[in-house]
Amino acid sequence: MNDYHNYPASSDPELDSLYAAITGRQAFSYKADQDPLYRSAADRYIQNGRMAMRDTMGQAAALTGGYGSSYAQAVGQQQYDEYLRSLAQVLPQYYSMAWQRYEAQGQALRDAYDLARQRRADDYARQRDEEERERAAAAAAQAAEARDYARQQDSYKQLYQLIFSSGYVPTDEELSAAGMSRAQADALLRQYLQGQKPQGGSRGGGRGTQPRSDEDEDEDEGGGMGRKPRGSGGGAGRTPSQRDR
Repeated sequence: MNDYHNYPASSDPELDSLYAAITGRQAFSYKADQDPLYRSAADRYIQNGRMAMRDTMGQAAALTGGYGSSYAQAVGQQQYDEYLRSLAQVLPQYYSMAWQRYEAQGQALRDAYDLARQRRADDYARQRDEEERERAAAAAAQAAEARDYARQQDSYKQLYQLIFSSGYVPTDEELSAAGMSRAQADALLRQYLQGQKPQGGSRGGGRGTQPRSDEDEDEDEGGGMGRKPRGSGGGAGRTPSQRDR
C-alpha cells in the first residue's frame, strides 16, 4: 500500500502523523562534516597521519645527525598527506551508509504507515461486518414479526367467524393466539346469542327453535280437533326434557 498520494482526507491522528512524516521529509543530502561517523573516522585518520608524520620526521632527522632538514619535513608531510588521501577514499563509503540510513528511516515510516492503515482498514471491515449482521438480524426480526402478525390475523379471523357463527367460547390460549381480548369475544358471543333469540313467540329458550314433536304435527293436521289435553293420557306428549328444550 504505497499510494501515499491518495491519502484519505479524514483519518486518525496516528495516520496523520505518519503521513506528515513521510511527505514532509527533506530530500537526501550529505555533508561529511555533519556526519558523526565520518567525523569520527576523519579524526582518527588525522591523528594517525600526524603521528606518522612525526615518526617519519624523527627518523629522517636521525639520518641527518639529529638536525632538522627540509627532507625530514617533506617525508613527514608526505606521510600525513597519505592519510588524508586514505580518508578521502573512504568518504564514498560514509556517503553510501548515510543514504542507506536515510532510506531505512523512510522505509520504516512507510511500513508503519501501511501497518496503521491496514489496522484501520481491518477495524472498518469489522465494523462494517457488525453493522451488516445487525441489519440482517433486524430484517430477520422484522420478517418474523410480519409472519407472526399475519398468523395472528388469520387466527383472529377464524376465531371471529367461529364465535359469531356458532357461539363458540374460546379458551384464554386461543384468545392470546388470535390477539383477541375476552371482552371482544364476549361481544361477539352476545351478537350470536341475539341472532339466535326466538322470534314471534316460538317455544323454548336458548339458541334457535325447538324441534317439533309428533304431537304438534298431529295437532296441525287435525286443525286442532281432538287434541289431547297436555299432560294427560299415560305420559303422552313431550317429556320434561322436551319441554325444557
